[in-house]
Amino acid sequence: MKERNLKFKYPLINMQITRSLKIILLLLLPFFAISQSKNEEINNLHYKLKDVATEEQKMLVLNDIAIYYMESARDSSMFYNQKSITYAEKLEQPLWKARFLLIKAYLLQKEVNLALSLKLCNEVLAIANDAKNEKNFFIPKDDLIIETPSKFRMNLISNAFHQLGNTNSNAANEKKAIEYYKKSIFVQKENDSTYRSVTGAMNIGSIYSGSGQLDSAFIYATRALKNARITGYKDYAGSIRAIIGNVYFKKGVLDSAKYYYKTSAKVNREQNNVSSEIRSNLSLAKLYEKQKQPDSMLYFASAAMKLAYQLESFAFISKSTEQVAFAYKELGNNERALNYLSISKKIGDSLQSDRNEKLLQFQNQNFDKQIRLEKAAKESVIAKNSIRTIALLIGLGLLSLLALVIYRNNRKKNKSNKVLEATLTDLKATQSQLIQSEKMASLGELTAGIAHEIQNPLNFVNNFSEVSNELIDEMNEELDKGDLEEAKAISLDIKQNLEKINHHGKRADGIVKGMLQHSRKSTGKKEPTDINKLTDEYFRLAYHGLRAKDKSFNAALETDYDENIGEINVIPQDIGRVILNLFTNAFYAVGEKKVTLASEAYKPTVSVRTEKIKEMLVITIKDNGNGIHEKTIDKIFQPFFTTKPTGKGTGLGLSMSYDIIKAHKGELTVDTEEGTFTAFKISIPIKKSDKNENISSR
Repeated sequence: MKERNLKFKYPLINMQITRSLKIILLLLLPFFAISQSKNEEINNLHYKLKDVATEEQKMLVLNDIAIYYMESARDSSMFYNQKSITYAEKLEQPLWKARFLLIKAYLLQKEVNLALSLKLCNEVLAIANDAKNEKNFFIPKDDLIIETPSKFRMNLISNAFHQLGNTNSNAANEKKAIEYYKKSIFVQKENDSTYRSVTGAMNIGSIYSGSGQLDSAFIYATRALKNARITGYKDYAGSIRAIIGNVYFKKGVLDSAKYYYKTSAKVNREQNNVSSEIRSNLSLAKLYEKQKQPDSMLYFASAAMKLAYQLESFAFISKSTEQVAFAYKELGNNERALNYLSISKKIGDSLQSDRNEKLLQFQNQNFDKQIRLEKAAKESVIAKNSIRTIALLIGLGLLSLLALVIYRNNRKKNKSNKVLEATLTDLKATQSQLIQSEKMASLGELTAGIAHEIQNPLNFVNNFSEVSNELIDEMNEELDKGDLEEAKAISLDIKQNLEKINHHGKRADGIVKGMLQHSRKSTGKKEPTDINKLTDEYFRLAYHGLRAKDKSFNAALETDYDENIGEINVIPQDIGRVILNLFTNAFYAVGEKKVTLASEAYKPTVSVRTEKIKEMLVITIKDNGNGIHEKTIDKIFQPFFTTKPTGKGTGLGLSMSYDIIKAHKGELTVDTEEGTFTAFKISIPIKKSDKNENISSR
């Protein structure tokens, strides 16, 4: 250790302290890495928005917030972007307005509103090609990037070309898109700027990858990644890695593809680039589909679907739900496969119809807009070269494009219909397995909570192992020096570490055994069961499972266990499924109410109470959610009835729970007040003679 070179009065004590500090730092290191960066960034921007002194500064902070949300919450991005445009108009800053209009064009292009995106690009070019707009241009005092109004104006021209490339790429006019991207790179190079050398090369690589020109795609993608390192502009580093992953995937080099996809997802998550993270997760799902690993396929497809709902992107929702459907089909769960495939098809058909309508708008408006573009851009030599032949070719090109899009759409519809018919056939053959599949589906609710529980001891095992390796090297150094006392001291540290590794390894082993115990198929035989322990374990796992899916979710957990109950003869797997289902519903209810109220005064709370009343075991699970409407209270135990949105519930959970409690000769009842609370009460008779009694539940 380097610290050993320093002279201390008590070297042995100092070395022990140093080693302890290293252990503590290793244990705490994972918690420092990710927790602060992105949340602090947006919080700082909002604080800055309140503190800025001038309207010019407020305009720029609003733009920074719009850019922050650009790839994670596009409605919010559009809201702040429009505010920045309003300020630019009020302050008579045409060049800044043009900059903000390009962001709006990008957001509209992501919504497939190509006609309006094109219109805004034309407007930007008209502003940027007029040198008179440099007058009174506002340059922030602390900005080291903007050198002169002239350079800023030329960058606008480059960015407008880049956005025209995006618009044409989205309209499947890939050749024209590449031309615009190359023009954008050329203009920025002439302007001594390298920003578009990253994004332009990235988008060209993406187009080549999509068209099967893999060698060209790899060249442009690696060039973009290299330029990102050189320039320090790494906002799309995750997206670039995904393109490289696509190249490897199409070449069949799956290990390399998996590495780049996972690295891409990690970088996108750190940069809050939700749309690119969705693509990375979908790519991983397809990779695992190819490797015949449906569990992993379902995991990444579900992760993509959750993010798609967060982004409110129907295109991504359609793609991700389709992938989830395929995963469930591979897992043999045809009922869920049909459910998700139906969602995907409905959204996909609606999107395609909307896309065709917008492409027609794009075609109808394009001639007029391109004539205006040509007139506005004649003052710029660079812009003149970019539009010389557009007016002559764009009509035929767009008509061909529209025909191709409609043809592709019909093919996709036919393919989807065939898949749907095949799924329906499979569903009829496996309808009898629906109830058992619903029972086993509860294992998925446990998985996230168990992962949270097992990760902690594994972190300890890994960290103490790393420290022990370092200590062994130190001990060997001391043995070589002949310092046996110091070597013995180090060996004691190693022994302590090994004891800790053993302890936490047993913790992990216990958790795994518990998981196997709860996930195994019920034998139908009652066993003496510690109800308090079983209830508390499922309470914790249900909460951690939901927290693993939604980090923003929090709720107060209240427990009141009767210690005099002791062990009760029940089927633990079946009672566990009932308790898990009720806890999951309770957390869902308080989460929905928190979103609806959006008030800091509301504190989500879920409580559980066990008690022995005469010869009855009573378990009460209560939440302070929205309650149950009186019109539906009589239907909640009916099979297939659910108040949850489509895709979030099968309507079998409470029905099965009711049957399980009835099979235990008990009662499952509900007490509720709409808008205030819901309390489910499980009542099971306690008998001493039913230890080996076999019962069956649906």
